[in-house]
Amino acid sequence: MKEELLRRLFEGNREERKIAAEDLAEYGDEDTIRALFKAMAIDKNRGVKEACAESLKQIGGELVIREAVNLLNGPDPLARALCQEILASSKAIPFLMSLLKSPDYNDRKYALDVLALIGGKKAMDLILKMAGDPDPNVKYTAVEYLSSMPSDPRITGVLKELLEGAEDEYGISTICQVVRSRKEKELFPILLKKVRAVEDPFIKHWLYKAIVILNGEEHIKEALENALQIGAVEDILKDVILVKGEIPEGIKSFIKDKGIKVDELLQGV
Repeated sequence: MKEELLRRLFEGNREERKIAAEDLAEYGDEDTIRALFKAMAIDKNRGVKEACAESLKQIGGELVIREAVNLLNGPDPLARALCQEILASSKAIPFLMSLLKSPDYNDRKYALDVLALIGGKKAMDLILKMAGDPDPNVKYTAVEYLSSMPSDPRITGVLKELLEGAEDEYGISTICQVVRSRKEKELFPILLKKVRAVEDPFIKHWLYKAIVILNGEEHIKEALENALQIGAVEDILKDVILVKGEIPEGIKSFIKDKGIKVDELLQGV
């Protein structure tokens, strides 16, 4: 019976391949596991791929974890995503260590994607460590994943260090978005110091967006003055409304005096 299911998995029509993938969940031997991974990687049909993944989740075990890790850097994006789902368990963490140490930055990023799905203290510790990766793509992927982590002084410390050292717009914008989402009020003085030190209005804009969200009301006018230079006034005003629930009267007067034309709905008029 298993041999027939394996044949249908690769030679049958779409429905036969899908049913074969589902029925193979009853078998947990090495040949079946490798066949399901192969079909998940090469089959063109989404339903068949997903059926393979579900069967592999049901089978579980070390071999499934190892094969899923090996396929994380494969060419098929859906197969990679399904592998991440298969690996979304703390049991997979030891098997991700080799990817985290890989010279290929893509491997390290894929491992981070899985760690973010796994969650928990062990995963957070590793993500925090990868926020110091020398490759900016890996570093800031790790930083982005800190957004949803629980409050922790270590995260605040890492964000502070990165914010102080960052100079490029990509890095600063990523850090500021995380600071905004986490409401890291302890970093307010660092943001103010940074915004005074940089000249690029686009970089200043990201810093001001974090400052406004952290309730820097006295700096709203500065943020708007800067936003005027890059056509991003509405972006700042949306943040003001997000924090205050409305645009303060003093800011409305400032807008009028500057001759700023803003959508009526945004003004709350």
